[in-house]
Amino acid sequence: MMEFIGTQLGNYRILKRLGHGGFADVYLGEHVYLHTQAAIKILHAQIAQEEIDRFSNEAQVIAHLIHPHIIRVLDFGVENSTPFLVMEYATGGTLRQQVPRGTRLGTAAFMPYVQQVASALQYAHDQKLIHRDVKPQNMLLDQHGELRLSDFGIAAIEQTSQNQQTEEAVLGTIAYMAPEQLQGKARPASDQYSLAIVVYEWLAGHRPFAGSHVELITQHLTAPPPPIDEQALQIPHAFTEVLFKALAKDPHARFACVQNFADALEQTLDPRRTPTTITTPPTSRTDAAEQRTSHVSTTRLPAAASLPQTAAVGFQPQMAQSISSDGRFTSIMTRSKPVVKKAAGCTRNLVLTLLIIPLLLCGLGFAGYSYLINRNPPSQATEIANNFMGALRARNYEQAYNDLGATVGEHDSFIKQAQGEDRCYGPVTNYTETSSIAPNGTQVHNYTITRSHLSKSYHLHLTLGKDFWGNWHVTDYNSDVLSGNPACNA
Repeated sequence: MMEFIGTQLGNYRILKRLGHGGFADVYLGEHVYLHTQAAIKILHAQIAQEEIDRFSNEAQVIAHLIHPHIIRVLDFGVENSTPFLVMEYATGGTLRQQVPRGTRLGTAAFMPYVQQVASALQYAHDQKLIHRDVKPQNMLLDQHGELRLSDFGIAAIEQTSQNQQTEEAVLGTIAYMAPEQLQGKARPASDQYSLAIVVYEWLAGHRPFAGSHVELITQHLTAPPPPIDEQALQIPHAFTEVLFKALAKDPHARFACVQNFADALEQTLDPRRTPTTITTPPTSRTDAAEQRTSHVSTTRLPAAASLPQTAAVGFQPQMAQSISSDGRFTSIMTRSKPVVKKAAGCTRNLVLTLLIIPLLLCGLGFAGYSYLINRNPPSQATEIANNFMGALRARNYEQAYNDLGATVGEHDSFIKQAQGEDRCYGPVTNYTETSSIAPNGTQVHNYTITRSHLSKSYHLHLTLGKDFWGNWHVTDYNSDVLSGNPACNA
């Protein structure tokens, strides 16, 4: 491992090492001109020249996250094929250092941290970015004791780079990883699950799952978290219910967003409040008026009251009485209109109704169709395409088939073909998206794919369009893997 202390990366001179991890080392650096300090995260990865642009794009996205509880990325560079990131320096260290393993925290101590992490994650999710590595090691404290979440999106860079991850680093990350993320399908709800694991650990003094690499994955996918001793920890049962909802295996069964999860935890700890109902009694003047006449019924009645029998004849055909604001009776004279005029009015109203209702229905129908056709943005199509490629690379054939839908035909044939190509050509080692165009409301995603047993890369094309309900789905799928490559007879 290279020693960077005393060397210069970009405009920063490396002063000392702050921490060591399986993916990267973190150093304290000082700007050679401004003499300001920053944390320099140097990845263990060695990246090729063609990968630099992709890493640079990732860093640009992360650098635009500006939030009071997120560590900002200030700069990015590559020295001798080694990528590094320049970040804000948090002087308080990590929460893993402040709260060692086996330490229990009361809800009053950790709930402010939960709210601050949730706020940072919610902001990132609103920017369409997933953290992917929520754990105490990535929760830092600044000079004011405020929590700052670090390494946003860096997990994606680390996991796709060609570095040698230590067993400790792998286990440390997997211990907090959601089931769908382990299957290559990370989503915002995955960060919520990871935060729930952290809350469980702070509460119980240990993580819900432990063991080897394989054992951890199996437990995340299939085992329910062990129950918590609510009486010993002095927490309400509702707190446990909220926590276990966020730990659901199915991401759709969790809270709609991570901020809702944090707010629900907070609400279980607040004193219970009983809604107050205010009933306004009738005034004495109104009571007296009701006693003086049998021809008036009021619209405000006590809940247990019923209309008096005389109220059935309260309004006479030609005369009605009402109570003015000062309690006096006012006579309202009504006169009968000629039958012919009434008939004409009814006919006119009927014609207007027959004209207006179809127009309203057409307008509502058009508005509804417009909503359906526009409710899912183009980013949904991009996500489907990227999810398919991720599943293909991870050899998750079932997920790849589900992403393609009915386009590829019969299920067993697709699985057999995909498994055969893996046997003949080897697993997918890399892929790049060469272009993405959107003619006539469709999206075409072109991927250049390399496999371990093929000397020549090939191309795969996905075309996506919208159905009547406005949902994106794959309409065409084809590849030229046989162009210049031997046929697969596996």
